[in-house]
Amino acid sequence: MFEDLNWKWAARRAAVVIGIYLVLLYVLSTVSPQTFGFQSRGQVVSLLVNSVFFFIIFTFVYALVDRSRRRRLAESSQKGKPKKPSGEDPEEAEPGALKGRPNPNTSRKKARRRR
Repeated sequence: MFEDLNWKWAARRAAVVIGIYLVLLYVLSTVSPQTFGFQSRGQVVSLLVNSVFFFIIFTFVYALVDRSRRRRLAESSQKGKPKKPSGEDPEEAEPGALKGRPNPNTSRKKARRRR
């Protein structure tokens, strides 16, 4: 369950989120000290303990989300690639005359409606 996790990336992302959280609480305590201010040392310690707790949780969640995203991208890139010919018929392996050119059977201009 814990293999192939990118802990370094997840820890950075969690640190950014916790940093934003701490800066936001500092700004709110500066703007409105009666509501968000920290009157005692116990409240500051409680804030720091909560920050460490949420850092651990966010790191774990971000590592799992990143692994899931990488697996989905790898799976979708494999589905999008056509299978290579087996090499039994060399005529199919060679590109056609129109390889890299626009399809001559399609029109580039939209048909105009006349009313």
